[in-house]
Amino acid sequence: MLAWRTPLRIVGAPRMCGAGRTRRARSSAGLRLGGIRSRRGGLRGAAAVLVTIALVLLPVDVASAASSISDLNAEPSQRWHLDFDTSWPPDGAHDAFGSKNLPPQPPPSTVVLESGEYLSVGQSATSPNGWYRLTLEPDGRLTLRNTDDGLGRHGLLWSTGPVEAVMPLLVMRADGELALFDTARPGFGDGASDGAAARLWTSDTRSESGAALQLDDSGALSVITPQGRALWHSGNSVPDVGLAGARHVIYDRASQWIWLVDADGYVVDNYPVSGHATSPVPGRYAVTSKSEDAISYNWLVTMEHMVRFTTDEDGDWIGFHSIPRGWRDTPVQSESELGDFLSLGCVRQRDDKAEQLYEWTSIGTPVIVLA
Repeated sequence: MLAWRTPLRIVGAPRMCGAGRTRRARSSAGLRLGGIRSRRGGLRGAAAVLVTIALVLLPVDVASAASSISDLNAEPSQRWHLDFDTSWPPDGAHDAFGSKNLPPQPPPSTVVLESGEYLSVGQSATSPNGWYRLTLEPDGRLTLRNTDDGLGRHGLLWSTGPVEAVMPLLVMRADGELALFDTARPGFGDGASDGAAARLWTSDTRSESGAALQLDDSGALSVITPQGRALWHSGNSVPDVGLAGARHVIYDRASQWIWLVDADGYVVDNYPVSGHATSPVPGRYAVTSKSEDAISYNWLVTMEHMVRFTTDEDGDWIGFHSIPRGWRDTPVQSESELGDFLSLGCVRQRDDKAEQLYEWTSIGTPVIVLA
């Protein structure tokens, strides 16, 4: 139920707590002015009923309006939206206007590989709607093709780079890494070296036991944890921000994900991060400065490979950096928590990813922040 901070008063309507006083006044002075008082009371009562009906029938989604106000410096006439509990109505319940609040549902997906499973040359997997197919080609490439999207379009959507492989094998490793190996190369079965000598390509995900590879009806190929959190997406999932021909970084604030896109459109990397739910403001920025070591505004934690691209309203820097470390060099969060909103504004990355972005960007590299 909605609750106002102060009682709702309808201008022109009688106060309920004054009804007794009206009746008492009528008993003494009502003989002379009774007719006038009766007509005025009737008009006021009718006005109150009409206003109440209008409020009930007014086609406004109050919860949506309240949640759309994110600027706390809005004009006073808009601040009243913030007085509502935006969690109303309860999940699964109908509001006063008949609409139902339901969480967005992900598209249907096919689990291509469970933990410990593999894909051999010539084998393929198809999305539930049959429009997308993942195949391990004889030349060693892993390809994602549009078989038929309902509009007659076909073609290659994404692929690993060209490799020289005799016996390629795609493996969904137990530690969460999706890796492409050449089983004919020495070292493939060497547990001590983790098969590094035979590795052709990797999703560079790790330390997520039980992760699986899935392909959904939108054509997105992803490595997903058992809890449903994405660790990696194929390059065809990158948003188009109109920067073809320019190296740039895309940061999707809502999904807590970033893409490193080269000038030729090739997605160098993409991975989950931890930032803030409402900061920075969506828009186009550029790298303004870089430093290998940095310290927080409160001098409590340190970060490495800081890449700054904007400031907050107080003038404090916002940038990409490694997971901060505090007392006794202890990380303030785990790598498995990347993807959650845990920062005051900066964007935290896995240590090796932070170093990669630091080396890959330069002063002036565009940074696009999506809502």
